[in-house]
Order: sequence, then C-alpha cells, then structure tokens
Amino acid sequence: MEQEYTLEVIPDWSSQLDPSQASYSQTSVFRDSVRPSNRSLRRLRSLHSKNGHHPSVESTGGAFLDPEITIEEMQRFRNDKRRLRELPIAMGDKRRLREKWNTVSLSSWETWKLGHSKSLKKFREESSLVISWLNLWKGSLHEIEGRFGTGIQSYFTFLRFLVFLNLTAFLLIGSFVLLPTLYADNMKLKEIEVRNQSYTECTKYQPLPKGLLPIYLYILDLVSGTGFMELSYMFYGYYRFGIIQIYTYNIPLAYLLTMLLYFLLCLLWIVKRAVNGVKQEWMHDKDYHTKLSAKVFAAWDSCIKETEMAKFKQQDISNDLKINLEEEMCRKRKAERTKKEKALLYFVRFNLNVVIMILLTGAFFSIYHAIRISQGKMHDNNKLGFVKEFTIQYLPSIVINFSNLLLPFIFGIITRYEDYPPNTEINLLLMRSVFLRMANLSMLVFSLWQQITCSDDRNKEDCKHCGYNKKYQCWESKIGQEMYKLMLFDFLRIISVTYCIELPRKFITEHISFKLLKNWGRQRFLIPDNVLDIVLGQTVVWIGMFYSPLLPLLNCVKYFIVFYIKKQSLYVYCHPGKRIFRASTSKIFFQLVLLIGLVIACIPVIYNLVMVHPSRACGPFRNYNTAWAIIPEAVTSLPATPRKILNFMLSELFVLLLTTVLCVVLTACVSLVRYNRRTIAQLKQHLILAGRDKRYLVKTLGAQSPASRTGAFQWSTSENDEGDTMLTAELEPMDSGTYTQENN
Repeated sequence: MEQEYTLEVIPDWSSQLDPSQASYSQTSVFRDSVRPSNRSLRRLRSLHSKNGHHPSVESTGGAFLDPEITIEEMQRFRNDKRRLRELPIAMGDKRRLREKWNTVSLSSWETWKLGHSKSLKKFREESSLVISWLNLWKGSLHEIEGRFGTGIQSYFTFLRFLVFLNLTAFLLIGSFVLLPTLYADNMKLKEIEVRNQSYTECTKYQPLPKGLLPIYLYILDLVSGTGFMELSYMFYGYYRFGIIQIYTYNIPLAYLLTMLLYFLLCLLWIVKRAVNGVKQEWMHDKDYHTKLSAKVFAAWDSCIKETEMAKFKQQDISNDLKINLEEEMCRKRKAERTKKEKALLYFVRFNLNVVIMILLTGAFFSIYHAIRISQGKMHDNNKLGFVKEFTIQYLPSIVINFSNLLLPFIFGIITRYEDYPPNTEINLLLMRSVFLRMANLSMLVFSLWQQITCSDDRNKEDCKHCGYNKKYQCWESKIGQEMYKLMLFDFLRIISVTYCIELPRKFITEHISFKLLKNWGRQRFLIPDNVLDIVLGQTVVWIGMFYSPLLPLLNCVKYFIVFYIKKQSLYVYCHPGKRIFRASTSKIFFQLVLLIGLVIACIPVIYNLVMVHPSRACGPFRNYNTAWAIIPEAVTSLPATPRKILNFMLSELFVLLLTTVLCVVLTACVSLVRYNRRTIAQLKQHLILAGRDKRYLVKTLGAQSPASRTGAFQWSTSENDEGDTMLTAELEPMDSGTYTQENN
C-alpha cells in the first residue's frame, strides 16, 4: 500500500546564529524526557489529519496528547491572574477554555470571589487610566518621541523627573516646616528658647537698611535675595522658632529630619532608576555591539514619523557605522605603532593634559577671586548704582557660567589631537565637562566656606569670638543667597541662549544668502550639554535647600518653564544632534551624573551640619553648638524603650551585625548571579547541540530518499565564530517546501 506524507520543513534559523544572540524558546529539542509543546503537536496533528492519517499514542511514543484542554490546565489558567486574552495559548484553546469556564458549576463563595476580582481589576484599570490623564506632559512626550526618537525624548522625561523631585521636596518642607512656622507666626505662639548672654555681639542681625531707599535697591534685593528677601520664608534666617509651646512641636528637629529624609529619598529614587537603566543597557548590550549586520538591519527607530528626523536617523546610522570602521582603523594603527610613535603620542597627550589642568586651575582661581570681590563689596556701604551692584552681586555666577560655556569648547579642540577612538573621545569629553561643572560649583562652596569659617587664618579678629566670621552674622542665609543667584542666573542664561543665539542663527540661516553665514547653520540640540546644565542646576538646589527651604519650589517652576522653552527650541530653532543616544544609554548617563551631583551636594551640607557652628543670630539651630546636636538631645527626651532601641542602633554591635548580614546577602546574590550565568552558558551549548541534531535529522531524511526531494532547501554547513558547525538553508523558488516519501 502506498501512502503519501506531506511534511512542512521549518528550518530553525536560530541555530545558524551566534548562540549569544539566539532565542532560547526551545532549548529541549530531541530530549526524550521532555515532550513537544502543545502548539507543535496541534500543528503536526493538523498536517496528518489533512492526509487522512491519524497517528495513535502508541505509534508516536506517547508524544501526541488529547487536543482538548485538561482539567489541570483549566485550573492552572483559572488561577492565573492575567486576563484570558493575555494567556499564551491559541485562540481555539481560549474559546474552549471560556466554554469550560461557563459550564463548570461554581459555589456561591467562588462566584462572589470571581465577581469581586473582576470588579477590582476593572477599578484598577479605570484608576490607572485616570492617573495617566494626570501624567504631566504625556502627550508632549509622545509627540517628541514620534518626531525625534527615544533619545531626545529621554531628556524631556528626565526633566519631568526633576520637576517631580523638586515638587516632592517642597511638599515635605511645606508640610513639616513651613506650615508649622506659618501657624506659629500667625497665632503668635511663644517658643521655648534659651539665649546665651555671653555672645551678644554675635546675635546682632539686622539685614534691612534704614532710611529711604531708591527703587532699584528693592529690585536688586529681589534678584539677589538680600534686604527684605533675607527676612522672608525663602531663607534660613527667618525660621527662628524653637519648640512651640502647647503642641511641643520641635521645628528645629523637623527642619533637620525633613532635609535628611529628602536626601535619602533622592538617593534611593536615583539608584532605583539607574539600576533599571543598567538592566536595559545590559539586555541590549550585545544587540548594539555585535556585527555590523545587526546595526544595519535592527538599528532603525520605528517611533520616528517625521521626514527630517528620519534623515537624521539615517545619518546617525551612517555615522555609527563610520565610527565602528574608524575604531577598527584606530585599533589597527595602535597595533602597528612603533615604540618611537608611542612615546611621541604619550608625550603629546601628557602636554595636552597639562594644558587642561592649567585651564581648570585658571577657572578655579577666577571663581575664588570673584567670590572674594563679591563678598567684600557686599559688606561695603558705598552704593555703586544698579548695574555695578548687580554685576558685583552676580560676579561668581557670571564667572562660573562663562567657564562652563568656554572650556568645554576648548576641551573638544584639544581632544581631537589626543588620537583616541571616536567613542573614547566622546566619553572623555563628557567626563571632562562633568568634572568642570562639578568642580566649579565645589570651588564656589569651598570659597564661601573658607571665608565664613576663617579656615585660612583662625586668629583673625573677626573670627575669634563667634566661632565663625562675624561679618556673616547669618552665614547660612549667605550660602542660600549664592545658590539662589546661581539658579536665577542659570535660568536667565537658558532664556538668553534660546532667544539671543538660537533664534538669530535660524534667521540668518534661512534669510541671509551669505555663504559663510549659511554654513554656520542652525544650532544643534545636544543632549549631553543640556543634561549637564539641568543636573548642575539641580545640584545647586540640593546644596542650597538647607539654607533656602523654598529653593526647590522655585526650581520646580524654573524646570516647568524650561520644558516649554527647550521644546520650542527643539521644534523651531535647532536641529537634533548628529550623535543620537539610545534611551537606555541616556538613562544611565543621566542618572549617573545626577548621582554624582547628589554626592557632591551632600558632602558640604553634612560637613556643615556636623562640624561648623550655626549662626548665633538666626535660624532654628542658633542655640546649639552644631545642627546635629539636636539629634542626641531629642533621643534623650524619648521614653526608655525607644531610647534603648536607638542607642542600640547607633552602637558598634549593631553596625557589626548589620555589616555581617549585608555581607551574607551580598554573597548569596553573587552566588545566584554566577549560577544563572552558568545556566545560561549551558542553555547556549544545548542550543548548539540541538542545531547539530537537526542537521543530522535532515541528512538522514535526505539519505533515505535522495530522489524524492523536490529541492525546497539546499542545505550546507558552515562554522560560526566559536568553531561550531552550523546548518545553513538556502530557499529555492518553488511552489511548496515538502518532502514526498513513499511508504509501502
């Protein structure tokens, strides 16, 4: 008896790929102990049923199962919390599953439970929908993503994150510090306060000048934080209340704990976002750093719908390929360099780094002297007019922003002569720019700290009696004023660059035919520079928020306006940058720089809390030797049990136990990671063996009836990068890919 079998040949293309890039959905092929998937069985059953052949369980070795879903499967899917349309099964199985669910009789308790779960799911969906409507700038972010890709969209998402970060700070400070202070101020409640009469000279504090003042001084006070602004809720010096009677609410303790809680919250929030970005980058790492074919066929951003942005994306892919080729050429040149050429290159790099250090030293020196000039003129009673007063007040901010604009441009020119690979060159330039901005800000804080604490000469007459420079009767407010001016000047700089540089460049490019000016072109929207600017602004707020509690609110408003300014700049005035960042890379870079800014901000704040004497004339900590001294005092006022618990948590034994537990947990996590890596390596090896088994199967089928093959596929062997023999199939033009086998 002659019977014809039709078997569709489905080659496993994943077996031809590098194992590190292959899919692992079927890693148990040709193992007797593991049955085929239900989808494969149904496909084979349908193919055999079309030819009138119904294989039995015995003939298949028990591989074919009943096509209907079993009770165990139905129960498993019933316990699944996902909706029916989200289950990973075929549509026919979903229909049968729904029919079985409808026919199965349920008890009253199960009926109520099922209805309650459906109602809860519906409520969650509707709640998430309402929350999504309240999501800030959701439509704008989707529009930016569609027009310019995910890299530029990640910058605006990061800007929104900073808005929420500052809004959280304002809510915490407003709830625990500002509202109690407002209540105590309006109700004129008394405070429990003990003054030390031996420091009467240090308690004189009168920032408001007497007499009739010209109008420009009020404007100057508004933009510099002096005068009437210094005695407002904006700055540290206003919060003079201690422990309020009646309610025994300790405002100084709330002030300190709120700031520390916010810094801890920022740390956890940033680390969480950074870890998520690292996971995404690790998942995509091999996809973006493998062969050039992967970049050619898989580098396109499908979210782009604008023609102009598509051209830039094409240019980005082209530049990416050029960069890879250039890196290969750099590696080749590096391998072919002689010892003389290496020595000359190292000599050039050393000299260029010396030039960079000289430029940085000059920037630090300029900032230091700008602080001395500005602070010296502030204590001078001579009035110089609005323009000169404004220039002197903002001299440190002007010097810092000028160096942040000029030096990165010079760094870019210098880096070209260091002969680094393209990616290394870009990363090195970014690192230098980050270091420049953070170092300039650190130099500003150091200069202020040196003048306030008289660290250069503690035997000065002004520094002997009070424990700090008595010219700064409320030195915390002075630091807050400098951060306030930095934030305002940064906002003015963003507006000026947008409407005084980017707008004229666009006008010149489009309406003036002079070739040299047209070649100048429109401004590029550079993601790293814009990110460094807003991170620097956020670092300024972190440093100044302890001395200016409402600074996060102003920064929140500032970033809210900056979002629309940058959006208009991107849409109208600028072209996207030539180098387009992936969203995962951008997230890691953003969070890393922000984390560096947080650490730099926490160091001087914590040092001042623990080591520097607070102002005796203003602020909630004026009666303490340090701001941190209020913590032990608050602990001693607690009941016995909480006090013992806190003392134990601060003891060496608790630190030792905590360190031991963390080491054990870390060791377990490292062991788990190593185990998972070994498992992944075994699965990759198993995939290679599965490909060899398939090759053997095809050869066996071909050897049984060589004349019956219709030529659907021509099989050949090749070796991959690891030396493993892989199976390659080439499809020939024909109507169907089948094997015809005669079986008597």
